[in-house]
Amino acid sequence: MPEHSEHLGLPSAGLSPPSAPARQRALDIAALGLGARDRAALVSMTRLLDGQAGLCLRWVEDATACTTLFVPHDWSQYVSPPRVLVRLTPRGATPAALPRGLAVASPLRVGEMTEALHAAAALYELARDAVQREHARVALHALRDLLVGALLAGERRRTMFGLGAGHGMVVDFRTGDIASSLQQAELLARPLQLADPQRATDALPWTGASHSFQLSTLLWRITHALIDQGVSPRTINGRYQLTRQPEPVALARPNMPRLVTAWTQRAMNVGEAAATGRLSAFEILWFLSTALALGIAVPAAGPQPVTAHA
Repeated sequence: MPEHSEHLGLPSAGLSPPSAPARQRALDIAALGLGARDRAALVSMTRLLDGQAGLCLRWVEDATACTTLFVPHDWSQYVSPPRVLVRLTPRGATPAALPRGLAVASPLRVGEMTEALHAAAALYELARDAVQREHARVALHALRDLLVGALLAGERRRTMFGLGAGHGMVVDFRTGDIASSLQQAELLARPLQLADPQRATDALPWTGASHSFQLSTLLWRITHALIDQGVSPRTINGRYQLTRQPEPVALARPNMPRLVTAWTQRAMNVGEAAATGRLSAFEILWFLSTALALGIAVPAAGPQPVTAHA
């Protein structure tokens, strides 16, 4: 978890019901490295506060399955997000002498414990959303790599791509047609859970499909999404030229139409293209890699090998 101020900055919740109905916040609580007395006090406090002050609490023994992990004040081991770390600190200890982060003083008091749990719940929600966005970003990148790899390998068959939660899409690499159970915008926005691609029979249509779009359009939209998310592209060396204009969705970014016009007239490397289009090399690399996969960019005449570095 990112470091957080020692001061929780939240008003004391107490045990009195709020004037307006509070949203229940569910926390699974575990502990590591605590002595028997502190652990027993923490279990008792969890049971006491369950259902109070908008908190739905459960004690779990599996520290990898919890949302909130209580540890000693000098804990130094890494705890992967979205779990939130709460340090049990000796009462009266000097804050400056303690590691930063969420903390609650020991022996435990009801008001302070309630504050700590509300702060932990808020941080967990933030961390969970961040982790989900990261998983979605990584999965989108992986989906693009699968599609680009198939194109560069000259794939000519129909392939099923599982997208998670019972969703999927069938790509016909001969025609570029996609049949999907998700709309294109939803596919780009939702957290994907990719399954291994499978061959799809030519004889029967996939009954789960209800939306149709083009592979090239999807690739350009994924490219734009990865640029916006700041995902690093692979380096491409050499000089290339566009053989034709890409479809309109590829030109949606500022200055891209001017660059494409120039790039269809002469060969350029990434640096020259960036200067011509007044774009970053970051954007040029993403654009060029997609153009190469779709066959609308080719190496310049002469010995100009393509070298890609991760």
